[in-house]
Amino acid sequence: HYGNIISLKDVTQWAGVSVGLVVNCTNYVIVALLDQHDTFMGFPPHNSQDLKHARRYTAQVTTCPEWQNGILAVDGTTIDLYATPSFYHQVFYDRKSKYSLGCQAVIMPHNLLIVDYSLGYPGSFHDAYAFRSTCSYQEHETLLPANHWIWADSAYPLNTWCIPPFKKPHNGWVTANQRTFNFHLSSKYFFFPFFLI
Repeated sequence: HYGNIISLKDVTQWAGVSVGLVVNCTNYVIVALLDQHDTFMGFPPHNSQDLKHARRYTAQVTTCPEWQNGILAVDGTTIDLYATPSFYHQVFYDRKSKYSLGCQAVIMPHNLLIVDYSLGYPGSFHDAYAFRSTCSYQEHETLLPANHWIWADSAYPLNTWCIPPFKKPHNGWVTANQRTFNFHLSSKYFFFPFFLI
């Protein structure tokens, strides 16, 4: 009902408990999650079953065997803030006219496992800039197997390890082959039922 902007008062009235209990329970949950962070977060080894499943899934869903090495996908979203920040509030003002924090998530397509993420950039920061703070960007040579890449949308840079759709040049048009690629990529980018808003 309230999403991520629910107030303490709303939670206490809904649950019939005190503000202190809500704060303590929230802190306990966060500590428990952080305690398990390294157990569940991280890139799978290059010879793991997860990567084999990701390749198989991508090849099946895209019906293009050449795309099977696109084993990850990245996207960004914003997390709305409940109130306007007191300091430097203008940096948190995003393109959707809200105050927010940015979140980048890199996932595996077949199981939606988050393998990398970045949190905390102000909402006004571009996805491509926030992506630079992820391990995927900084250590892609060691994290990604040879000839594998991350699927991305047009907000991200084109690299041998990060594949977005073709962008229209400033003084021209995309070619017929580029349009075909973009069409198939957009109809498959697809095959990741993204959980990000």
